[in-house]
Amino acid sequence: MLVNSEGIVLNTIRYSDSSVIAKIYTEVSGLRSFMVRTGKGKPALQRIGLLQPLSLIEMSFDKDGRHRMVTPRSLERSHTLNAIPFDTIKTCVALFMAEVVGRAIGEEEANPKLFAFLKSAVLMLDDTTDDVKNFHLKFMLEFSSFLGFSPQMRVGTQRHFDLIEGEFTNAEMLHPHYISGALVDQFQQLLEKPFHQHATISLGNENRRTLLAHLVSYYQLHLEGMKDITSHKILEEVLA
Repeated sequence: MLVNSEGIVLNTIRYSDSSVIAKIYTEVSGLRSFMVRTGKGKPALQRIGLLQPLSLIEMSFDKDGRHRMVTPRSLERSHTLNAIPFDTIKTCVALFMAEVVGRAIGEEEANPKLFAFLKSAVLMLDDTTDDVKNFHLKFMLEFSSFLGFSPQMRVGTQRHFDLIEGEFTNAEMLHPHYISGALVDQFQQLLEKPFHQHATISLGNENRRTLLAHLVSYYQLHLEGMKDITSHKILEEVLA
């Protein structure tokens, strides 16, 4: 059955001189891999330009072909991103977000609420004129609610956040996977602030780097596919 769908490009792998395999999160069919013919020369550059991480596209494809590699019947840009491709920090944030999403959700059926969240996050990143140095941290916390392990809110002045249990606690930690000290207060701020207020959270570079490491660990503890994530290392260098 031929369907039309919006999609969010996560990554591409070169398959041949004239084609790539694109992993795309689609609105109507969840995460899919597509064989996209790019051609050669100048047309190939234009085609590949449509498939940069977090590009928002409109496409048509055979929905019944889930168990085989499908080639889209049509593929075009649905929204032009005016900042992400040209702003170094936004580009690196986008690469990180795309890797997190691609490794976190796996193959699945359509999830309209998740798609709407991801699309709005892409547009927010592209449109905002605020500092985006905290954007990826807030994104990970918001995204975790769709994955089933959103952190529980803090009650009172609990001293630690247990990354395994996903909750604040005063209990002594018997494992190394926790946040404590002054970082607990800043982690609480990240949890409490609405997504669009990400830039109002005051974090130094070192604390931002440490919180990112904790959040990557948090995802790795709860999702098997996150073990080999690498793009956060590039992001750390750019934000330093």
